[in-house]
Amino acid sequence: MADKYPWKVAWITGASGAICGDVARRLADGGVKVAATARPSEALDRIGSEHENITAYPADVLDADALKDCAAKIAGELGAIDLLIAGAGMYEPFDIDDVDVAGFAKTMDLNVSGVMNTVASALPAMLARRSGHIALMGSLFGYTGWPGNGGYGASKAAIINLAESLALELRKTGVDITLVSPGFVDTQLNASYEGKKHFVMSPERCAKRILKRLPGRPYEIAFPVQVALFLKLVRAMPNGVGRAMIRAFIKAMG
Repeated sequence: MADKYPWKVAWITGASGAICGDVARRLADGGVKVAATARPSEALDRIGSEHENITAYPADVLDADALKDCAAKIAGELGAIDLLIAGAGMYEPFDIDDVDVAGFAKTMDLNVSGVMNTVASALPAMLARRSGHIALMGSLFGYTGWPGNGGYGASKAAIINLAESLALELRKTGVDITLVSPGFVDTQLNASYEGKKHFVMSPERCAKRILKRLPGRPYEIAFPVQVALFLKLVRAMPNGVGRAMIRAFIKAMG
């Protein structure tokens, strides 16, 4: 369906992943030209070949110079980037009995520095045009601590703060920021999480939820709603009360 969405060109990093890959397909089906970026892989090759509106642009989000070159190439071949979805990320288990310092550093590097590199590659052109939309993939588990999520949660807390800061700075520039905060999604990314997962949704349903609201350019898209409200309430409580609420929630949910 042509012109289903308000963007002409979308750049998606982490496009070889389940969620962003499905978002890419849905945007392409809606007539958007999609630039799909991830590290070179069969998955990226596959998504780049399955739809005429999707073009693969391999790059590592940790390589700032390569990303800037990628952004310039996309603009030259597809047109100005209207929508940027910074979706590259990873999850490493956090075990207090065997703290993986290297894994923590790797998580922070990809989930935070990779996002910042991505934003820095596309934002200048958007500011120059006074037009653009940036979506950052956060997580509900960036709002408060959660067992087993010490590294991943810390990285997503940084993204939440980054989004809040950008929202203040981008006011009246013509560039909008959206923070996308899903809960547990059934993907390979969090398959190594050893705790019980609550309110799990499929990548397809997640992508559908994102694209239902993203055209309206809201500051945040957070779901499932009941989990989002609970964790934001926990965040607003005194520390001891908030931790007690989390323990009670985990116990009640089994």
